[in-house]
Parts: sequence; C-alpha cells; structure tokens
Amino acid sequence: MISTAFKKELYEAIDQYFEKNGISRYANGQMKAKLAIACVWWVGSLVLLYSFSTSPSMFVLLYGFHLFSHLFILLNIAHDANHLSIFENERVRKLLRYTFDLCGINSYMWRQLHNQQHHNFINIKGEDDGLVARGLLRYTPHHEHKLIHRFQHFYLFVVYSFFSLDYIFIKDFECFFFPFLNGLKGKKHPRIEYVKLFVFKLAYIGYVLLLPIYFIGVPAGLIIVSFVAWQLVIGLIGATIIQVEHPLRLNEFPLDRDEYDHFIYHVFATTSDHSLNSTVGNWFYGGLHMHVAHHLAPRVCHTHYRELTKLIQPIAEKHGVFYKQNKTIFDAIREHYGHLQNLSLSTK
Repeated sequence: MISTAFKKELYEAIDQYFEKNGISRYANGQMKAKLAIACVWWVGSLVLLYSFSTSPSMFVLLYGFHLFSHLFILLNIAHDANHLSIFENERVRKLLRYTFDLCGINSYMWRQLHNQQHHNFINIKGEDDGLVARGLLRYTPHHEHKLIHRFQHFYLFVVYSFFSLDYIFIKDFECFFFPFLNGLKGKKHPRIEYVKLFVFKLAYIGYVLLLPIYFIGVPAGLIIVSFVAWQLVIGLIGATIIQVEHPLRLNEFPLDRDEYDHFIYHVFATTSDHSLNSTVGNWFYGGLHMHVAHHLAPRVCHTHYRELTKLIQPIAEKHGVFYKQNKTIFDAIREHYGHLQNLSLSTK
C-alpha cells in the first residue's frame, strides 16, 4: 500500500540519519548548550534580582529578566524532558521533567494533555487541548459558532496573553478536578500526583512571589503587579509560538483519527512548519517551528529536527503528500489570524 511505503521510507530515512552519522537521538552539543544557558539564566537572574534591585524600576526589569528564563526553559528544556527525548539516562530525564513544575506548570498533567491528547488527536475537537481556549475562540468549523466568535480576531491575542496565568492558577487544577477533554473525563490519577500538584504550586508561588515580597525592599503591590504584567507578556509570546503550527488556513480539521489511511497523513494534513532558516527560531522556539518532525519523531531531541526536516520534505513530495510551511513566524501568525478571522464570519 502507498501509505505503508510512505511510512517505511520516512522512518527508515530518520533511522539511517542517526545510524550513518553515528549520533544519538538525544541531546547534542546545541541541546547541552541550551541546558547550560537555562541553568545560568535561571540562577544568575535570581542572583541579580536579589543583589541589584535597588529601585522599583530596576526590580521590574530584573524580575522580567528572570521570568523570561521560565519561558526559555518551558520551550527548550521542559518540553523535551517530558517527551523523554532530552537524555537517555532515565534518572536525569525524569528529574528534568520537573522543570515544568519549576516554572509553575504541572508536569504530570502536561503529559496527559500534550503527549496523550494533542499528539494522538491533532486538530480534533473535544480531544486536542490546543483547540479549547475556554470556548472564547472558535478554532475549527466543527465548533459551535457563538455570537462572541464574530469578534475573535479582534481579541485573539488578548486571550493568548492570559495563557500563562491561566495555566499556573486555573487550568492544572481544572484538569485534575473538572476535566474538559474527553480523554480526561473519568480518568483516575495516582494520589501522589495530587500531592505534587499542590506542593509544587505552593513552592512556585513561594519563590516567585512570597520570597521577593519578604526579602526585596520594594512594595508588595509592585511585585504582584509586575508578576501579572510580565506573565501577560510571556503568555502572549508563548501561546503564539505554540499555536501557529496547527490552527491555520492551510491545515485540516478532521472529526476523528480514522479520516486518513495512516496517522502519518493526519500529521501532514494538520501541521505546518515555519522559520526553518531562522537562527532565533532554532535557539528559542524549542523546535516547535519544525513541528512535522516533532510529531513524526517526538522521542527525538528537538535540536535534530532541522536535519530531519531536510529529509522529510523530499520524501513527502515524492509520495505526493503536501508538506506545508511558512517562511517566517510572522507569515505563520498571519495564517493563524486569517484562519480565526474566517471562522469568525462563517458558521460552517
């Protein structure tokens, strides 16, 4: 069958890339450099925050500098660690899983939402966590068209700015106690994960908010306002980077996993790449801009995706499979915005 031939050639090419070059699927030099950057940035920014916050304005700048290390960690370290693709050593990669919790997001629930739901049900209503947005945004033609959706392209990025705050203070708890995705409803979680949820959330609030309030000589109100303001900025950037690979004008929105001959076709139909030659993207986006490779090989460290994408493109073309990409992230944002604008006007 054509689907079998495509799958076989695709995965043989990926396997041969590592075998012929004698390299590991896990962290390479670039990934180790990112891990070093993350450690130095997180620790160093805390040292600067407590050492040089001599005025309210200096505190705000240094506080923001530290919180941006969280975004870098989430995209470049935590994502790979929770896909088990960062290091082969099981103890190390399990430890690095908690980098999500370090940044305020429950790592266990993230794996349920992302690894189990998103990766298996890309762009499917009711299953893919990336298509929820609390009903404020209509991502697929299969979603009910509400009156508010007529204006969604105007408030789209306002909703995205709350992405981080929502995840830290609401979404994780909601997923544990009031799940909204079909795959989570009725699912029993280990008791220890409930304990970790509260312990890590309290630890995060403690070191991000309470310790600065107690030890840094600026008003508590300024610290809280700064936290919220920076999280709005981080949420906007993070949500935008995450969302501009799937809900786009060129991508498809199947009703279930059985619409294609093989799930590989599902990946290509619902996923687009962008910024393949961007130096900034390759160091900051955590491989999310080479998203086809990520969905085809989620257990491979993201710093290999650039070379794998070079293999994937011609094989897809050979088999008549449409590989979609946008030249820059701004083109991807335009496609994403256009998709939501179209769905704001159409009820189908």
